[in-house]
Amino acid sequence: MSKQTLAQMSEGEFDALIDRHIERAATGYGEMPTEVFFDLLLERVAARAQEPVNLDVAVVNDHLVITSDREVGDVIVHGNEILVGEHRLVLQLAGVAQI
Repeated sequence: MSKQTLAQMSEGEFDALIDRHIERAATGYGEMPTEVFFDLLLERVAARAQEPVNLDVAVVNDHLVITSDREVGDVIVHGNEILVGEHRLVLQLAGVAQI
């Protein structure tokens, strides 16, 4: 295989790369440093990401209100909550001063 970035690899090539790494580690040929593995994994995920969804964040009467610039199928924004797939992110204000 020629040298290529993770973004250029097909999903099958990436899976084969990970499988080869696991086999090398299991047989004692050395391990890929964790930092390198996660850097490569994040590069792969970022390459597959589509254009960003911009979120406006406002404080209204001591409540956080998030507004999305557009609707995206697997991202739902409501009040101070963001639903992404199976994950529910609840954002809260930290250290709100009471006057």
